Amino acid sequence: MVNIIIYLEQTINAQHLVEDLLKEQLFANVTIDKENVSYKIENGEIVTTIKTVITAQTKSLLFTQIDNFIKEKYGAHIPIYCIPITHANDSFDSLIRENTKKI
Repeated sequence: MVNIIIYLEQTINAQHLVEDLLKEQLFANVTIDKENVSYKIENGEIVTTIKTVITAQTKSLLFTQIDNFIKEKYGAHIPIYCIPITHANDSFDSLIRENTKKI
């Protein structure tokens, strides 16, 4: 199981993407954080960006399918990464297993 984090430009409708991935059973549970402010250094200057951040829980073996789905629909420029979920109670484990594609 993993948490997948996706950083979207605000011009992309995050809800449509989430609905598509839920219907495809690629995500089991999702949150959308609108107007997420982040900071980074570019050429020695602090740059502020505002993104929509999607955090979703799913099976780790579905990452490539999710990545390919997003690339095909929105392009390869969207940052995506995942973090393993190392511990979960039975309720959360069942949520992931029962609401995602069978592998």
